[in-house]
Amino acid sequence: MTRPLRDDIEVLLNRARQDSPRPHAPDEEEQSRTFGRDPQAATPGYAIRSNRRATRRKISMFSIVLMLMAFGAGTVFYISNVITVNRLAVEVGDLRTKLEKAQNTNAGLHAEINQKSSWDRIGKIATEELGLQYTKEQPGFFNIDQEKLEELNSPQH
Repeated sequence: MTRPLRDDIEVLLNRARQDSPRPHAPDEEEQSRTFGRDPQAATPGYAIRSNRRATRRKISMFSIVLMLMAFGAGTVFYISNVITVNRLAVEVGDLRTKLEKAQNTNAGLHAEINQKSSWDRIGKIATEELGLQYTKEQPGFFNIDQEKLEELNSPQH
């Protein structure tokens, strides 16, 4: 595995040398950045930057505690949300059953109203209990004298 990596580096170096027309001399600022000891920095077009050692960032204890607290708070909020939704679903179910009962009661009352207000029942009660009779003659029409009507409605009277 070491050999292919070295071959890759050599290929990159050869490509960089071919791409750059003239050799590059590092100035003082670049030498101070690379501490002046890096032989690869003097090579023009070198592809790998090796002037500082890669260090892994440490995660502070405060960040870890903060992340754990945020995760815990998120978990608590999620669980309380699930409990609230379940509670509301039960309440909706109860309200639907109440609504269905009320609709059934209303339908029964409407049927009873329709039964009690039928012409047959009213006619039977009117003839039997109240002694009313159906008329045998057609109702007649009569004319109203407009002058007499105005006379009765006038403020003098």
